[in-house]
Amino acid sequence: MAHPRSLCGILAMVLLLVGANLLVLQQTLFSLWVAVPLLLGIACGLAWLVMALMHVSRQVQKGRFLYNLNAVVTSILFLGVCMMIYVFIKHGGWSWDLTAEGRRTLAPQTVQVLENLNKDVDVICFFLQIDDELVRIAQEKTERFLELCQRHTPHLKIRLLDPQIDRAQLEGLKITHASTQGTIVIRCGTRQKVIMLQGGSPRLEERDFTNGLINVIRDTQPTIAFLTGHGERSTEDKDEKDGGTLLKTVLESESYQTERIAISITHPEIPPHCSVLFINGMGTSGLHGDLHPEEIKAIQAYLDHGGRLLLLMDPRRRIDASPNQVEQFAPWLKQRYGIIVGADMAVSPTEKWKVPFTANQAPFKEDTPETGFMGAFNARHPVTQHCDQNALFQAACTVRLDERMPSGVTGSQLLRTTPDFFAESDLAMLMSQGKAIKNPEEQQGPLSMGVAVTAKTDAAIGDSGQTRDARIVVFGDSDFAANGQIAAIPGNLNLILNAVAWLTENEDLIAIRPSSKQDPPVLLTDFDQRVLVWIAVLGTLQAVALAGLAAYTLRRKHQ
Repeated sequence: MAHPRSLCGILAMVLLLVGANLLVLQQTLFSLWVAVPLLLGIACGLAWLVMALMHVSRQVQKGRFLYNLNAVVTSILFLGVCMMIYVFIKHGGWSWDLTAEGRRTLAPQTVQVLENLNKDVDVICFFLQIDDELVRIAQEKTERFLELCQRHTPHLKIRLLDPQIDRAQLEGLKITHASTQGTIVIRCGTRQKVIMLQGGSPRLEERDFTNGLINVIRDTQPTIAFLTGHGERSTEDKDEKDGGTLLKTVLESESYQTERIAISITHPEIPPHCSVLFINGMGTSGLHGDLHPEEIKAIQAYLDHGGRLLLLMDPRRRIDASPNQVEQFAPWLKQRYGIIVGADMAVSPTEKWKVPFTANQAPFKEDTPETGFMGAFNARHPVTQHCDQNALFQAACTVRLDERMPSGVTGSQLLRTTPDFFAESDLAMLMSQGKAIKNPEEQQGPLSMGVAVTAKTDAAIGDSGQTRDARIVVFGDSDFAANGQIAAIPGNLNLILNAVAWLTENEDLIAIRPSSKQDPPVLLTDFDQRVLVWIAVLGTLQAVALAGLAAYTLRRKHQ
């Protein structure tokens, strides 16, 4: 009797599983392929149930009922122990962040700033104690986020207050209006930053918190001066694609001051309070894409006193083509600092004018560890060593270091293209016809697209006896810092902000910055939905059942 019963049980399980799988995938019960296995499975199941009841009746008579009952109780207890272990793991301190933007973990820059804190920072959270679901959720999310931050520093002090009860505290912080959904005050010494929580899903965003933290712990605010007068991309241009306002906004959110300057030809001088001179493209929106010799002298004097220069170049910059006019700026960069800005454009058969940069090492099969690169990024230089997000240049020229650098000047290549790129020098044909034909004399990739240079100076740093080095960063594209590119490609933003941080000697800010992007919607076809339902409803269950069956079979085999 045992063999027929086992056979009926096995057939019932197999047929019911086949029928259930087909039902989930086809989502119709009135199908021959679904109905037949289910009906046969039910019939075999009924036969197994009848024979099982007869078997139990005989076991009771033989006195083996208690043994079987003991086995069932033991199994239930084992299942309970497994459930308790799961509960401990579920509510433990460990977690895995599977969100695309890393919402459940802190970004490397946030961790770096927190771990480098050497003075106390107060975070005062004002939440109304009212029966409002949005306020309650905002408070819980804020508390969880701040507790996560406290794991990385003992200097973060958190207080939760009610703006109605603790009105004096609110007024003492000179806050005249508090958001009904929550107000966060970050305070260090006399400096403070106020963040209002708003929107349909209010929360303390990591980017806002990190920027506020950087703002209050800094003793000074470096000044980024944008040069004007040569067709540079304007920080007042609000065009969503090609404007420069977003770069200005982001820099100010990172606690930099920004201003626009023009160098007077009659009195050429860079303001002494300028921390970084930023030349954001030349000739992109005007007729003259070159500097006057007097302007170059002013920049040279500024760098000789330990100044810092960030330069975004373009291959299509407009140069005055009058007979007596000779390009001034690019030859000066080469002669004085060994920086060669190519009169070319990086192109490839697959990417055309776009130049992507990734940390993927696959295209660089001939690399050795001595190169110091991780994919397209220099893994040994502070500007690019933490870059693991993709960046993108468009219509970019090569920027490389001279083989023989001037005395007292050292440099590093920051970015490179993949080997399939080459430097197209016939820009006229490329612009007019959109064609690029490689000539033997044109440089083959990997091409250098950005460099960083340090130059010794005689500028003393106070009474320390040390001198302040000049620093220069040059990239072969300015479009990557435009509004549309910064908003769409986080790697572009990280690259430009890392360069600014290195130039201002704020290396503690060089890291992957927190993202504020939302989870993108996942669009599924009907078949995709059926597969997901099958995995959730039956796939996992069957996998567990198969594992149990395998364990049972092995146990019976070795008994």
